[in-house]
Amino acid sequence: MPFVGLSLLIAIIAIVHVIRTGRSQLWIMVLLALPGLGAIAYFVVEVLPELMGGRAGQSAKRSLGNTLTPNRSLDEAKREYAISNTVENACNLADLHFEKGNFSEAAELYGTALQGINEHNPDILVKYATTQFHRERFAETRDLLDLCIEKNPDYKNQDAHLLYAKTLHGLGEKEKAAEEYETLITYYTGPEPAYHYGLLLKSLGNIDEARSMFSSIIDKSSQSPDYYRRLHRQWIDLARKEL
Repeated sequence: MPFVGLSLLIAIIAIVHVIRTGRSQLWIMVLLALPGLGAIAYFVVEVLPELMGGRAGQSAKRSLGNTLTPNRSLDEAKREYAISNTVENACNLADLHFEKGNFSEAAELYGTALQGINEHNPDILVKYATTQFHRERFAETRDLLDLCIEKNPDYKNQDAHLLYAKTLHGLGEKEKAAEEYETLITYYTGPEPAYHYGLLLKSLGNIDEARSMFSSIIDKSSQSPDYYRRLHRQWIDLARKEL
């Protein structure tokens, strides 16, 4: 049937997008199992909020998540976890704590979720590491990311790579951080690595190189579609301020 063929085609396009943008590999299983509904869910949860950009996009993603997933409020998630402390409920509650800036609570829950078959789950490890980064526990962040790569050598996630570079930066390992930023700039889908690399160059006293990096962000944004500028407004504005 034409509808089935179209659903499969859309699912394939979505899978390509998952791989290229470093999204969670769990989406691939969802898209293969439910081509039509999976593609709709992927667009609503992952793509649409980015197209809307900035805080508005994040707010929309949270609102859509609340619509798609029952018991999304913090109190309801706490009750669900109290009733059944499964890995899924722990992660749902941790996600909500993270969104509200409750990083200590989120870290404890992500740590709890790393058990059994999920002991080395890459998505949970990256979330745990991200939470530790926000707590400025950079050594623990690096250890978690190193463990993630050790146990999941085929795992690809551009945001995890960026987190690793920022962690090295936070630890004061500027030369290693610079190498990671340089690699990220070659494939990352947005200007954030270039912005952080510019800050690193500035801190090293390489003012001209830093200005060149910030200018490259502005130049690319001026040549890009409106949705790109909306999506990456934060980093474009920050780069403009540095200039």
